[in-house]
Amino acid sequence: MKVPDIYVISLPRCTDRREKVAKEMAEKSIEFAFFDGIDGHAAIPVLAEDYDYPKRLWLTSGKMPSKGELGCYASHYLMWLKCIELNRPIIVCEDDIELHENALEIANFALNKVQELGFIRLQSINEGGDFTNIFEVADFQINLMKDNYGGLCAYAISPSAAAKLVKHRWCLPVDCFVGANFIHGQYSYQLTPNFMAEHVGIESTIQHKDSFKTPIYRKLSRELYTAYKKIMLSVMYRKKLQDMSK
Repeated sequence: MKVPDIYVISLPRCTDRREKVAKEMAEKSIEFAFFDGIDGHAAIPVLAEDYDYPKRLWLTSGKMPSKGELGCYASHYLMWLKCIELNRPIIVCEDDIELHENALEIANFALNKVQELGFIRLQSINEGGDFTNIFEVADFQINLMKDNYGGLCAYAISPSAAAKLVKHRWCLPVDCFVGANFIHGQYSYQLTPNFMAEHVGIESTIQHKDSFKTPIYRKLSRELYTAYKKIMLSVMYRKKLQDMSK
């Protein structure tokens, strides 16, 4: 079965990474296309004009987003718009990953299942993350995640889920935003085995961290919002589990 749409976000100048990804995809008979990522260090993305800086500074972070964070968010945001334009599910991954030996079969399953679920994480769940197994068939397992924090290296997304994500202004790192279902209403699921077998351990070229300190006078508002966020994630998680048990 042919894999419909897989996109690899990569900066055009990263020829060594592109060659490595292309070779691995070819070895696994996977058709894909590169998507030119946005380099936030080269220029501030135009999309950043819609960033909710007051909410970012006083609630979600306490400090300005880094250039790399803006570039990373812009790259994934454009992929969501691409998904809506194509009007069919796609798989998005970054260029610093290695694939599972059965990546083609996993991709096909994910692209089919994501029509129903909206968003499926195709990498492992970070240690300590809350999740519940909700579906098993053959060698596949689907987990409901409490959030999607801890990276956005590989995932499948449907047009309906993408439409939910693009409706809201930026105020969080992109993986944290995707996990914040109380903002946009889209739950995060995870597929095992993972399309992404592992992270190769090299630094992301579209997002490497800048060093900023959070001013102490924004600490209280940040802590209050963090508490609110945790409560809302727990409420949404329990509600979904209850709905599925009916």
